[in-house]
Amino acid sequence: MRVRTIGTWALLPFTWLIGAQQSSAMLDKWVHPGNETIKESGYQGAQTCTVCHQDALEEITHTVHWTLASPIRNVQGLPDGSSWGMANRECALAGSTVPANWTASTHGRATVQAAGCGLCHIGSLASPPMPGKPATRAELGTADCLVCHAKEYDWQKRATLVKDASGVHWGADTSLEAALSITRTPTTEACLRCHEHSFSDDYKRGTPYTPENDVHARAKLGCGTCHVTEHHRIAKGQYESDTVANDLPDVAVTCTRCHGDTPHGGERADTLNLHADVLACQSCHIPQVSGIVYEDWGKPIRDDLHGRYSALSRYDHVPAIPGAYVPTDTIRKGHPSYIWRVANRGDSKDAQSWMANATASIATEGATIFPVRGLTQVMLFDKKLKMSDAPGMAFLKDNPQMAGFPLLLAPNREVYNSTGDVKAAIDAGMKPYEAWGLKWSGEWMAMEVPGTSYISVNHGVKKAGLPCQACHSQDGVMDYTALGYTPEQAERLRRPR
Repeated sequence: MRVRTIGTWALLPFTWLIGAQQSSAMLDKWVHPGNETIKESGYQGAQTCTVCHQDALEEITHTVHWTLASPIRNVQGLPDGSSWGMANRECALAGSTVPANWTASTHGRATVQAAGCGLCHIGSLASPPMPGKPATRAELGTADCLVCHAKEYDWQKRATLVKDASGVHWGADTSLEAALSITRTPTTEACLRCHEHSFSDDYKRGTPYTPENDVHARAKLGCGTCHVTEHHRIAKGQYESDTVANDLPDVAVTCTRCHGDTPHGGERADTLNLHADVLACQSCHIPQVSGIVYEDWGKPIRDDLHGRYSALSRYDHVPAIPGAYVPTDTIRKGHPSYIWRVANRGDSKDAQSWMANATASIATEGATIFPVRGLTQVMLFDKKLKMSDAPGMAFLKDNPQMAGFPLLLAPNREVYNSTGDVKAAIDAGMKPYEAWGLKWSGEWMAMEVPGTSYISVNHGVKKAGLPCQACHSQDGVMDYTALGYTPEQAERLRRPR
């Protein structure tokens, strides 16, 4: 196997940059043709939009942003074709599930400690969507077109619970100001209304998509430049480890789409370009990540001087409440971890893991080294029931590794954060599951989830890659032995270049 490094990117072609700037300028000048009608008749939510965009609502309800799940493939432990996503999968960092926390809040407002999952759902629903169940006409009418398509949007209106005939749900900004600021395609700022938690310094990835932290953001490239969209379905990419739902699983989101297979120029170009067969571009051009590396939901502590909440990330617009109870955790900032990954294409074998564990190795054909954030979790489990006892999970009985795995419990974040009472939080969180025929035993335990989970890292890209000595030295950032190299290979790789 050839061993290669990645150095400094060549500049993007000047003409391409000019084209990107012109496209950005054209979008800035675009004015929504329906503004005059909205001025005259007002804005009545999705009903106003469907007068012209008749197919849009139907399209939206078939996307991951609505269903919170999609048919999956090549995921270890899950049947191909079954629907999975945040709708029916535990979120490790949030420590719970969508049904248990749809409207979790602090006195009716979203906070970091209790930000209900429904806050970022594309519709203002009183309960989460069920995988495979079509949206009703009433549910369609709650779609919030402006949270994505309005340049001006008051997030506080959305982050406040509303009670009406449909039940309790998160609000929306339907003001005339927001409606008259509609953009043809969502701006980066609009995407970050929900997705910025992924970029915070002290929570998930620590790779903000801002001009100060990412070369693509500095070039004013919008999210849609890479995450292409088809009929409201948005490409996520094929190398993700921590989420399994994917609107467009056959659409690759890769650096080569813009930079080509040989992105480097200059006198070291040949040497640097050879690295592309072994290293993902991100491994060299994302030098730093940060966030939680260890979390114990069985040991709530008061959030008085606690890292991720008291030192709230400046990229997060949801406030924290001092003194709330949070899980014990450890936060770390520094170089990423590195693992082998293979693209989840139709012919890939076990390209992803249900628990976001590593599935590829140095021997996996087509695998390359990617940067990731490692996470070890102590989560809450039932002392008596098994995962296979849960509705829709009977298939686990045929899996030798999962047949005896205990039932993962879902605490209600609102109760957990306000009381620190783990059992009371589990009682509240598991209540919605009783309608599905699942009642927990009443006895819980805290258990470390086997294996390290890996969170994807794709933003926070720097123009200049890591210097050679960052990897090729005795104290380099990569653990070559853990990556599967022999002792002799690892020693050669550590020699200075």
